[in-house]
Amino acid sequence: MYKTASIAFGLSLLATFAYPQEIDKPTLHDNLDYLHDGLYNNLRTVAHTLNEWVEEWIPQFCLDESKDDEHGFNLADMKAYDIKFDDCEAPWIVCNHKDSDVSIETLADSIGRIPVGSRSYVRHILALPGAGDGVAGTNGGDNIVFFDIGDNLLPALIHEVAHSTDSHAYDEKLSESDDWKYKVSLDSAFPNDYAKSSPAEDVAESSILATYNIVVPGGYPGIEPRWEEVRNQYETVQTWQREKADNIMTPGGQCQNRLENSEAVPRPTGKRLLRGRWAPWRRSEKPDTSLPQGLGVIEPVDFNSGKCVRGHRA
Repeated sequence: MYKTASIAFGLSLLATFAYPQEIDKPTLHDNLDYLHDGLYNNLRTVAHTLNEWVEEWIPQFCLDESKDDEHGFNLADMKAYDIKFDDCEAPWIVCNHKDSDVSIETLADSIGRIPVGSRSYVRHILALPGAGDGVAGTNGGDNIVFFDIGDNLLPALIHEVAHSTDSHAYDEKLSESDDWKYKVSLDSAFPNDYAKSSPAEDVAESSILATYNIVVPGGYPGIEPRWEEVRNQYETVQTWQREKADNIMTPGGQCQNRLENSEAVPRPTGKRLLRGRWAPWRRSEKPDTSLPQGLGVIEPVDFNSGKCVRGHRA
């Protein structure tokens, strides 16, 4: 059951270029919760297998995040997994905290619902517990971190993945383009409150509308009577992904390119007990995080959606 929530994702470096105050347009809704069921019912997950890493090893990204000053955590509470989807030779490497409100099975199911063209711009995903006061997500360098995301996972994923595709799936950033400025000027409203905060967040939120319009019968106009007020925003996202990125938001196909994974590194507490003594030299075989031959490599881009702004569950 999808719970009502106001979600704010990544007010940040991406949101530095805020909309001018003189753009005083109304918003259609406080949030986009009403789109969840249609997205969930029409974005089919791709068949997949889960493989849990042995405890001696951890992805470098997850190790680095454990040391973060703001949301650091005990590595002993973290498990790493390969999620191998049928539409890509290379698995996605994710980490899930034991106190996260998302199970690894739910996480894998939701990741598999993101069309592989867009999903290929995701490097790693990490699910952490939050402070219990809301839901949030952030994207730094195509590494997505969620806090207390719960039932909001699918639209949150679409939003955060859109920060990655906006950053380097096209020949320029959509959110910083003249085309986006012009198209926004043609509309009489913003999709929701958070879309109004900046062009980057508007593109990310409009990507949820565009995805809905692509995959749900009847499209966005089928659920939103005021759709014409934001039409240029979500249709521009659709046009760019179709004409500049080979329909990366459309389900189906096989992955052609991927971001390189971070390396598997020894977990600081990952030691094996041998005859009553710690024996760190008895480690298991190091997980192979390299991409298969023949798979193209997406060049990384240094961006960060920054500190999250939390929404509150109702």
